[in-house]
Amino acid sequence: MKRYRIAVLGNGPVGILAALHAARQGHGPVLLLAADPPASIDAEGGGYRIEAVPVSMLALLLEYGIHPHLIGAGQTHAVRQIQWDSQSCMSVPTPRTVHIHRPALEQALWQKLLQEPRIHLHLGEQSLQLHDVGVDSINGDNPNNWHADLLIDASGRAARTASSIDKSQQPWVARLYTLANNTRHPNPVRSHFQPHFKLAALPEGYVYSLATPEVQNVVFVGRGKAVKGSAKELQKLLQDTQAEWVLQGLPQLTEFHSGMARPVSLQWAASARSVLIGDAALARDILSSQGLSCGLSEALCVADLGTPQARANFQQRQKQQRQLHATALLIQIRSCLYGMEAAWQDYAQFIMRART
Repeated sequence: MKRYRIAVLGNGPVGILAALHAARQGHGPVLLLAADPPASIDAEGGGYRIEAVPVSMLALLLEYGIHPHLIGAGQTHAVRQIQWDSQSCMSVPTPRTVHIHRPALEQALWQKLLQEPRIHLHLGEQSLQLHDVGVDSINGDNPNNWHADLLIDASGRAARTASSIDKSQQPWVARLYTLANNTRHPNPVRSHFQPHFKLAALPEGYVYSLATPEVQNVVFVGRGKAVKGSAKELQKLLQDTQAEWVLQGLPQLTEFHSGMARPVSLQWAASARSVLIGDAALARDILSSQGLSCGLSEALCVADLGTPQARANFQQRQKQQRQLHATALLIQIRSCLYGMEAAWQDYAQFIMRART
């Protein structure tokens, strides 16, 4: 049996950074468990998801050899356009952010992982069979048998080691529409991109848009009519709610590539056998989150969680962060133009549970 001080489950940005940082801090060899490598970057296929992150994150990534140009970072932004508590659009100052390509970040971190000899990588679904993790009575000479003093679960919303997961019975989903710059086209669409963040409330959710120099995202979030229907129907919804300004200056939504819907509403989990970090612990709502940056910050704490007291303190801070996030969401719902609609009220009732 192989023994490790730290094992990390999940090879998204949070899991990889947790393993890299732990190895750097002298806790190696570190075991990283994952089912498959990150998916390949596919802008035309709708996989080019953009994240708005604090500018300070670029400095952190540079420490690990990831240059901003590798992840699509361009200009910084300190203003957002929002239509939330009325039919009027207003410009709101925000902390300075930068837009990055999420898949490019995953690929860049993956390459750093492969170059780190202090990280042992187990790939394949078999490596994720964790029912015997931490039990010293594992028998046999199977080289895949292992024991870790500390198991870090960074498996995202799946939260594979969680003993309980709290999520809405009617989870909100996001539908991503992507338009990628095609430099081979005689009239590339790049000039149409609207890089700054736009957000508008809808009766059953919300819509937002943001871009990098290479990719434009328009994302519909919610349930019912906010996310269902064709591109034409969703564009008509924006017209009916006076939110068509979100697409102002952009091509018709029918020219975008539509990706698969994915759950994005608030979710949290608990585990008696591991320390959950990132979305595995608290999957934040886009409305009031810096989910990726918060997850990466937690990844940097892994190396300091060697004692039961340290883990208890860390989990208490996570609970406090969940309560603060839920409170911020409720404030936004109460100020929303459509906050009294059934979809918003149902969601608010669920969010209240996160404050306990």
